[in-house]
Amino acid sequence: MGGPAATPAPGWGQGPPGIWPSDVPAEPEKSWARKPLTWVAVAVAIVVAVAGSVAGYLVTRPDPVQRFAFNACVSITSNPPVEFDCADPSALYRIAAREDVKYPLESVCTKYPDVTKAIAEPVDAGEQVETVLCLAPTRLNMNDPGAVQAGDCVDVKGAGDTILRVPCGTGVFGAKVLAVEMHLAVPVTDKACKNETTARQAYAQASLGGRAIVLCVTATDPTYLGSAVVGDCLDKNIQKIVACTAPEASKKVLKVSTGYQQPVRPQCPDVVAASGFSMTTNDKTDLVLSICLGPADQSDAAYAKFGDCIAVDGTGTSARTRRLDCGDPAARFQVTDVHQPDDGKCPPGSPYITIDAGISLGATVCVTRR
Repeated sequence: MGGPAATPAPGWGQGPPGIWPSDVPAEPEKSWARKPLTWVAVAVAIVVAVAGSVAGYLVTRPDPVQRFAFNACVSITSNPPVEFDCADPSALYRIAAREDVKYPLESVCTKYPDVTKAIAEPVDAGEQVETVLCLAPTRLNMNDPGAVQAGDCVDVKGAGDTILRVPCGTGVFGAKVLAVEMHLAVPVTDKACKNETTARQAYAQASLGGRAIVLCVTATDPTYLGSAVVGDCLDKNIQKIVACTAPEASKKVLKVSTGYQQPVRPQCPDVVAASGFSMTTNDKTDLVLSICLGPADQSDAAYAKFGDCIAVDGTGTSARTRRLDCGDPAARFQVTDVHQPDDGKCPPGSPYITIDAGISLGATVCVTRR
């Protein structure tokens, strides 16, 4: 039937003849539509590149400086210090405290009585020191007197120049520690070992901040002069304890004392028979050991007391007086009085014996004929 032809909708099917709208090629994508994928790829590449750089740095960079914890054990023979298990023989010091840095470094650690060393905690290049490590010696440390305890044995050189802790009973000449004290400085002038009355010697070594570690000791060698007690006898060199019946016995120990001043003559004013004196001291402490000595021969008239009987061998200045049992016919005199100091005052006409002053104040021994 006739009539006007239908007009296609605008934009629909307006292509070359025979081509339907579904066959029209899609319009090319805009360039902006690919950008998200492009940036993701770039980001991945950057991450991979950075990771590679970091891995390369981690492989080639120097190890960071180690930080040390409280109570960690270290050796300080190298720089920087090396941490060890506390049971390791190289673990000679323990970190007893960590303190903010202050100079001099030792000043922040002196409040800890067991600390003997203070070192700066190592830092990386370019960094500033922030921490001081206060170190106390461990019991594995045989050379630091700060590790010594009562009951230990030590081998000492000089007045404490070197102090080596050694097993007791090893035969090494040395001393047994009775107490360990801390004093202000070396030399010690504030009465070393004043609370340890049985100490015979005191050795000191300077420690942290100039403080003095003092070892109060007695000799481990039972034959050493420093071990002598009242009644012991000494050899002719007055160095070794020997039996009083031994031929080499020369002196007998009459008094042993310690003090803080070196005695001057007469060193044993209250010991009548004293004819010898031994003193032990050193330039690092003020403890003085004094030993008053008399004749080893107990028959010597220096030991005479009221009622004793006396024999006189020889005449004049060469005469030798000795004590004897009163039943011995040779005992021709008997002691009636003893005066100290020597004053020569006996009853008129009464013979007497003079004990010369020197180590002691001397004495006058008045006798009468039997």
